Amino acid sequence: MDRGLKIFISVSDLAASDMMKGSLSYLGYTSVSVVNNTSTALGALLRDRGDILISDYPNLKGEGVSLLKAIKNHQELSRLKIIFLAVKDIEVSELKQLYKEGINSVIKFPFQINDLSKAINDAVRSIPVQVTDTFLKIRQLDFFSFMDDEEILKLLKMTKCRKYNKGEIIFDEGQPGDRFYVIIEGSLSILKVLGDNSEEVLARLERGACFGEMAILENTARSARAKADDTVLLFELDSKLMDGYDDIITLKLFKKLAYVFSDRLRNADKKIKEMALYSYSK
Repeated sequence: MDRGLKIFISVSDLAASDMMKGSLSYLGYTSVSVVNNTSTALGALLRDRGDILISDYPNLKGEGVSLLKAIKNHQELSRLKIIFLAVKDIEVSELKQLYKEGINSVIKFPFQINDLSKAINDAVRSIPVQVTDTFLKIRQLDFFSFMDDEEILKLLKMTKCRKYNKGEIIFDEGQPGDRFYVIIEGSLSILKVLGDNSEEVLARLERGACFGEMAILENTARSARAKADDTVLLFELDSKLMDGYDDIITLKLFKKLAYVFSDRLRNADKKIKEMALYSYSK
């Protein structure tokens, strides 16, 4: 990750602000500015063309000066990535609304260094899902064939699409399984890291394939590594959003995943039978 990113912190709680600044320094980020006055934060962002803003609810969406609203009204800040610092657990409805309003990633306070690194990584890789070209690519995928255009647009407003370059790690073995993906563009490999640090290819996945879903359904750590074979554009669905059972779109997603699991079980059963027949013939 580029340690030269210009990061602004606008957090109302001074202890949280100091912890964030110290953590960013520990991670090696050299351009970090604290602007806890919301009335001056916008000017600083416009003047210095920040890359990332880390802010909490009182400063970002509080009464009076709404920094989020002001940012959205300035075209000059269209490339700014926003990380929301949450001081309490986020409800599904709140997470959906944050994504709809343009938040790129979320981090819970207090946080670990790895949580912060992950939030920055997610934010930087976020791409605008309102782009017509992106919507059309998603519309063409069989995974979303059970949704109409309106449902896909609604889904995209409450989720994220992220981009990875060739050779970059999407997730690693042992990491928390908190999201699953659908490949919009490009290809990737699912790998097992061996004792000598070499990699064994378990599967190669192309456009339209979904992966990482078992970990979020079973609430377990990743059992393998996912790495981009070329430039990859991914649709990402956070596990928290899958808890929104009241949402018809979420129910449809579960139904689609059930079809995916069923198809994989049939294929696995077929291979087992083929292996048994081969073994018997010998």
